[in-house]
This record gives sequence, structure tokens and C-alpha cells, in this order.
Amino acid sequence: MRKSISLASLLATIALLACSSWLLNIRSASAGQGKGGEIIAKPTPTPRPASSRPAPPNRAAEKSKSLPAKFTNQYRMEFVLIPAGKFMMGSADGSDSEKPIHGVTIAHAFYLGRYEVTQGQWRAVVGRNVNEQRLMVASGSAGQPRRMSGEGDDYPIYYVSWEETQHFIQRLNALNDGYLYRLPTEAEWEYACRGGASADRPTDLYSIAWYKTNSGDSTQPVGMRRANAFGLYDMLGNVWEWCEDWATPNYDGAPADGSAWLTAGDLKERSSRGGSFHTGDLAFVRCTARGGETPDYRDFETGFRVLAEKR
Repeated sequence: MRKSISLASLLATIALLACSSWLLNIRSASAGQGKGGEIIAKPTPTPRPASSRPAPPNRAAEKSKSLPAKFTNQYRMEFVLIPAGKFMMGSADGSDSEKPIHGVTIAHAFYLGRYEVTQGQWRAVVGRNVNEQRLMVASGSAGQPRRMSGEGDDYPIYYVSWEETQHFIQRLNALNDGYLYRLPTEAEWEYACRGGASADRPTDLYSIAWYKTNSGDSTQPVGMRRANAFGLYDMLGNVWEWCEDWATPNYDGAPADGSAWLTAGDLKERSSRGGSFHTGDLAFVRCTARGGETPDYRDFETGFRVLAEKR
């Protein structure tokens, strides 16, 4: 009888152990098991953020970063890199020709002459000095006196027509030095003159520009006043500067991409900017003020500066 009881107890113990082993296997399968047999809870998976496409590269910005900040060509003309950007062109405080104010995008960086073209550079490229330029003006032409207004290699050239600037630029392009030269458009000129500011002109005009009050009624050597934020000298005053565009009575329909406006107006006058040493009305010594004369016009207060683009 004891033997039977012992055998039954043994069978019950075996059954109990088998049941325990079975339950343990179920827990291990659901929770995971370490190498030593310990139970390891499965971590709760962390949801992965939705993947997003990378922003497309800014090709204009990349190209701008790869360009040198300045360069000097073989005629010792120094050029400064002007970054791409956006600005509001025109002024509510100026004449009707400066309205309406409109947004302009300069999509690509460009180079602009740090200084106005000098008499020394003009003579090196064209072969004439400023006095010879003066003598090319017909006596009494357009009522303009044939006076001299400053002479020297570092003074800005004047008595230069818009048409003559094109001959000068053609000779620069014949250098084939990796740059394409031209006059700035009105939008490029105004953008560069502002130097990133929104005001029509700097508050400290006296330290930046030569005009009637401080010039002694004569041009002055370039670079003698303070540069603007882009490192450009004499953008205001000293001499008026020719631009590429035809002059227009206002900005209705003006390009928004900074290009030259070549299809508006009466196509009789080319634009000029900046005022001069002879300007007494400070309304014209502003980044937004606009002038214009016929392409063959020369006088004692109009010169130019050159823009360059990497080919």
C-alpha cells in the first residue's frame, strides 16, 4: 500500500514539474531569454520619424561662396563681389520717376568696380586723356560749358558718352580674362549703392560723397571718401554714372529680376545715377535718384563704373 502511494506521489511530482517547465517556456517565448536563461523584457519599439527630402541646393549661393571676394584686371581696375539678394527699388520720397516702389531679386552675385573708371585707366584702354575728351564736345553743345573739373590719373574720367563706354567695355572683353564686362543695370546699381540698407541715402552723406557743398566744385581722386557697406567708393557724388537701361518716366512694368530695361520709355535717353561734385540739390545725391541723357551726350560731370561677371 505504501509502495502504491509512493508511486502515485512520484507521478504527481513529475506531472507538476512538467507543467511548470511548460509555463516557463511560454513566458520565455513571449518576453525573450538571455544567454543565461534569465527573462528579458522586449523593449517597446520607438517610432521612427517620417523621412523628409533634403532641401534642394542653392546653386546661386554655392557659386557665390566659390568666387573670390575681389579681383583686379590687367588695367588695375579693382572689382568687389556684390552678393545676391532682394531689395525694394525706388522711393516714396522722390520724384515720379522713382515710383512705384517694387521688389527686385538679384539672383546671382556679380562684381562691380570698387571705384569709378579713372582717367589713367581710360587713357590706358582708349588712348585719350580727359582734355582730349573735352575737345570732342562741340562748342556750345547742349549749352554745356567745356570746362575742366579735375585732372589726374586717379581722378574719375568725364566727358564720356554712353556710346564711348561701350567701346571701352568692348576692349575689356577682348582681354578674354575669364570675365564678361558691361555697365550695371539701374537695379544692380541701386542695389549696390544701398549696400544692404533700406534708406535712400546714408545719414552721414558728407563723409561718403563729393557734392557741391564739399567738393570745391571739382571732381576728386577716387576712393577719398568712406566706402559703403559693400566696399564701394563714390557711389554717390563725384561723377554721375551711366547705366545700361533706357531712361523711363517711372517704374510701371519694370523688370523684377534686376535685368536692364530696354523696351520701355521713348528709347532716346540712357540712364545715369548718383549725382556729382557739381550737384547742389541733394535730392539727386540719393541711391534712388535717376538721371538720363542721350547716348552721345558728354559733359564735365558724367563718367561711369564697370560691372563684371564670371564667364
